[in-house]
Amino acid sequence: MEKLSSETVIDILSRLSIKSLVKCRCVCKSWLYLTYELHLIDTHLSISSKNEIFYGLILKTSIPIHRTCWHSKLSFVQSDGTDDYKCVNFNFPLPLLSNYEFLGSCNGLLCLFDPIVKYLTHILNPCSGDFVFLPNPIRDLGDPVNVVVGFGFLPKRNVYKVVEIVYYRREIVGDDNDDLRSGVCVYTIGDDSWRCNGSSPYSLRGRDLSGACVNEALHWVSSSYDSPKLVDQIVGFDLENEVFGVIPYPDFDSGRLNYTLGVLQGCLSATRHKCQDYVEIWVMKDYGVKESWTKRLKIVCSEVGVIIGAVQPLFFQRRNGELMLQHGGTLLCYNPLTKTLRELRISGMPRSFKAVVHVGSLVSPQKLLKLENTKFA
Repeated sequence: MEKLSSETVIDILSRLSIKSLVKCRCVCKSWLYLTYELHLIDTHLSISSKNEIFYGLILKTSIPIHRTCWHSKLSFVQSDGTDDYKCVNFNFPLPLLSNYEFLGSCNGLLCLFDPIVKYLTHILNPCSGDFVFLPNPIRDLGDPVNVVVGFGFLPKRNVYKVVEIVYYRREIVGDDNDDLRSGVCVYTIGDDSWRCNGSSPYSLRGRDLSGACVNEALHWVSSSYDSPKLVDQIVGFDLENEVFGVIPYPDFDSGRLNYTLGVLQGCLSATRHKCQDYVEIWVMKDYGVKESWTKRLKIVCSEVGVIIGAVQPLFFQRRNGELMLQHGGTLLCYNPLTKTLRELRISGMPRSFKAVVHVGSLVSPQKLLKLENTKFA
């Protein structure tokens, strides 16, 4: 290896799995320092993000300690390019935090949320075990009724941001639409503190904890009245300009209620199910253009012979074209060509979990905070 140029070494290492790269840190000090080089980190992430072979799942499960106390555990599921999936538990302690939720994976990083105090608490790289604490946000007086959060990335500036929208009950309660007030705060990873950013003009409460991040914006579903009906609309938060806006919605087969958002093949996706009938999955191929919403597929319960409800699309497997989905506490694989649905059974997988698509990386949360004295473990 000593005879190879640094560019050649980086080219070789960047094509390894994240598991193999982390092991390289134990070879010698020069390799340890190399795995923290920005050029290797960016090259490896670029290659991994474009190759479904490196796609995996982070599973979060909560284990009851006693009636009012839970302990969270993370597992990593990845394939070797065949149907042989493996589930490996992550074993690392997080100080002062045993029960947590996580936001969707972003460049190999997770943002953790404490559901007890309702604060975003850590940025974590689960593959390397590196993490940093987040400062406490600036909040109004009063107990939050609900907290909606998001975690995203601005590639042109190499900047990560987290956002929280906190809803409080008004002191003077009016009608049902005005009983809550909100506060929006934004934190750029590496800054000293959060920034207050006014309030949200949209009702995002009662929806998924985390917003789907596409095209440098976070997305949630908001309920509002389109006289005289109650309908759902898509609300985006532009991470660069830190403003809200409405995104065009797809023309579902059966109305605009009860759909969820996600990311599928780099596009904003919307999934809606009609109870005991079908699931339809749409993708926005040209961001912001309503006409670009395309029905990617429709899973009809009578065709697959299984009654399914709400599902979360995860990713298409390049090897066989099957779509992996989470349905409650199970993983399913749907083949759009044969219109068949099968359960994916993996040894060691927890019985109940929340799953997010994860591409392992060497991105260091400590480096994002611009720490001068980062310690290499």
